[in-house]
This record gives sequence, structure tokens and C-alpha cells, in this order.
Amino acid sequence: DLTLLLATLSIMTGALVITGVPTKIGAILIAAAGVNLAAMAIVAFFFGALLGTGLPPAPTYIITALVIAPPMIRVGVDPWVVHFFAFVLAVWGELTPPTSVAAAITAKIAETSFMQTLFRAITICVSLFVLMAGVFTRPELVLEPGIAQIGAMLLVMTATIGVTFSIQARFSDHRALDLLLRVVLAAIASVVLFHPDQRVAALACVPVGLFVAYWILRRRHA
Repeated sequence: DLTLLLATLSIMTGALVITGVPTKIGAILIAAAGVNLAAMAIVAFFFGALLGTGLPPAPTYIITALVIAPPMIRVGVDPWVVHFFAFVLAVWGELTPPTSVAAAITAKIAETSFMQTLFRAITICVSLFVLMAGVFTRPELVLEPGIAQIGAMLLVMTATIGVTFSIQARFSDHRALDLLLRVVLAAIASVVLFHPDQRVAALACVPVGLFVAYWILRRRHA
């Protein structure tokens, strides 16, 4: 298995280098950086997700990092941030439709529909998107061990809980009200994750906690 993995990695890396893909993707990333960092991250995400459709996580991480790291570092993104992003993206590659091996094996074991299993797996693993965004918006998460890292971890964790509950939880028996509450919770979680002022982000954690508490009380009285 190891020999096959290394052979596949060598073939893929050679094909990418010979065809000039790293240079082309790098040029696209640099151009995207002229717009903003979010555009750059989106281009990198689609590249890594495309690799993930046909490769296991390890080679996906290595090739993604090989391609996206130089241009991202060149425009000022910390190497730790880039590599953590590539690592989480490689994990997400296992769920990339329509060739998710993890979903296919799970569907076979559970004897269920592949597409239903894949959709369920994506909704369960939505926290990966929060982590991928979190390393850019809260770089202290991977850069500064200590109090700053703990604070960033708590913000990203709260945002993850908020996004997860906005997708998975049910807050009302009335469909329209339930949808409205989910949208509000997702918006608040976005403030926690993206707002540049950590004091504002910390304050936004309070309503996320209230939503979770309300859901727990509702479940107990159901």
C-alpha cells in the first residue's frame, strides 16, 4: 500500500510540475490576492478539493501545499496558516463528491444510498469549513501558543458550535420560524468567526450560548 501511495504521489507530482500547473495556479492565486485574501483561499480550496476527488488525504495535502504555499507565503500569509489550511482541506477531500471513498464504504456497510450518506457526511463535517476559515481569521490558533491561542480556540469552537446547530438543530415546530432562527444563529456564528474585533466576537458568543441552552431545554421538555 505504501509503495502504491508513493508511486501515485510521484506520478501526480511529476505530472503537475511538467505541465506547469503549480506556476499557473500560483499566478491565479497571486491575481486573486489582488482582490482579497478570501478570493485567494477560495481558489486554493477548489484546487485542493479537485485533488481530493482522486487522491487520499496524505498526497492531497502534500501536492496542495506544494502548489499553494509559495504564492500565499509570498503575499504575507504565515506558513503555519497555509499548511494547516492545506491539511484540513486534505481531510475534506475524503468527502468531496462524487468520489468520496469514505461515504461509499459507509453506505456499503450501512446498506444505504450513497448520495444520502454523502450528503449526511458533509452536513456532519461542516465544522471543517469553519476550521479552514478560522486559520485565516484567527491565525493565533496555529501561531501563538499561550493565552492568545486559547482565546482564538474558544472563538473558533463557538463559531463551529453555532454553525453546526444552525444546520443540525431544530428550534421550533413551525418551519418558517425554525428557518429564521437557524439563519440568525448562522449569522451570529459568522460574526464570532469573522469579526476583526475580538471583543465584538466574544460578545457574539453569548447569543450562541443562549441558542444552545434553549435547544437543550426544548429537548428536555419535548
